[in-house]
Amino acid sequence: MRIQEWFSPPDPCRPYDSHERLFRGLQRLENAAILCLQMKALKPVRKIVRQYGLPPDRADDILNRSTLIFLQKIEDGNYQFLGHAPSTYLIEIARRVTLSATRAQKKTTAPLDGHERLPDPEVESDKRRQEDTELVRHLLDRLGDPCAQVIRLHHIEGYSDEDVVQQNMTRYTTVDSLKMKRSDCMKKLIQLARKWKISNNT
Repeated sequence: MRIQEWFSPPDPCRPYDSHERLFRGLQRLENAAILCLQMKALKPVRKIVRQYGLPPDRADDILNRSTLIFLQKIEDGNYQFLGHAPSTYLIEIARRVTLSATRAQKKTTAPLDGHERLPDPEVESDKRRQEDTELVRHLLDRLGDPCAQVIRLHHIEGYSDEDVVQQNMTRYTTVDSLKMKRSDCMKKLIQLARKWKISNNT
């Protein structure tokens, strides 16, 4: 389930008839803009996931992670609009995220004979991934429940919204209310990550 599939107009891309308007909508974290972005990137991301040999059901997770990274780059000012389609940049992020996931999968299935040493770039990449994971956990702890709970259940533990509701894992009793809450929480998480980065760079 993609992070922006909740109440939205039948054609979320209708208000964004130019690349610049879509970018401005993403800057404002408009739900319809994020949904439009994901709709434009979904097919290419599915193709990338398939090309790299990951299970098809990983496509939504890859798209969600890539979208979060992209929105953070917009928030931080690391992505500047230069007239190109925002979805093109999202697809490139998704390619890198997919490659990283592929490498991680190979390492978990490779025999541990104790003789092979990873090249330094690979070691550094693993270290960065571990640091990123710790940072996400730290930010979720600061975010607190119920936001930390709904984000963990979906994006980390991999539960579907239907399972969360049916098993009463949260206070939300419908899939729509759960999605809307998670949308709000994702925005707060991005803002919290931005503040953390600013405070640690000063």
